[in-house]
Amino acid sequence: MRRSDLILVGVLAVTYAVFWLWYGGSGTPLTSGEVDAYLAKLEEIAARSEHSDPHTREAFRTLLREDDGNEYYMVNLMKYREKAEYPPGYDYDDDVEAAADRYSAAVVAPLLVRGSLPILLADQVGTFLDFDGADRWDQVGIVRYRSRRDMIEFALSLGEKDLGIHKRASIEKTHVFPAVPIIDFVFVRGLVAVVLVAIGVALHFLLRARARS
Repeated sequence: MRRSDLILVGVLAVTYAVFWLWYGGSGTPLTSGEVDAYLAKLEEIAARSEHSDPHTREAFRTLLREDDGNEYYMVNLMKYREKAEYPPGYDYDDDVEAAADRYSAAVVAPLLVRGSLPILLADQVGTFLDFDGADRWDQVGIVRYRSRRDMIEFALSLGEKDLGIHKRASIEKTHVFPAVPIIDFVFVRGLVAVVLVAIGVALHFLLRARARS
């Protein structure tokens, strides 16, 4: 194997190793001390906010205490308001889409830093099997988290900047719950490996062609 090929293989192997470490998905569960520390931080942020929700804090308490250290999905069912409702003191209009876009733009970087990815965002286009009194939703969103530790750190980072205000302004109601896949065809690790191999093959032939010329 030529030296250039060895260098190429090495660079791609290191790139995949870095991705593997960033993407994670298997780790150590939160200790009781860590859970208490995160919850205390959550309470500290809530005490400074006029819009804190005790129900949400209790949901985090349950989520963290059931941590197994592994990756999971958070499923979000969302019903949007007719008009955005910001509390007094916020200089935004009542455009719901604009409020939702502000929240979406705010969460991208904090999610990616923690190896978490939006897997699905879909509009509901009708009903099928239904029953009287069932909730009506506008969108379904699924986000993959490396761990519950990453999820609470993500939530705390938003809380520090009060970025959740855009979500509360745009969403009338939501149902959020964690899920662990039984069968999962979202092969992110495999897809990245295939892409890197394809890049490697393409660069290999490009380098050979340049060497011949």
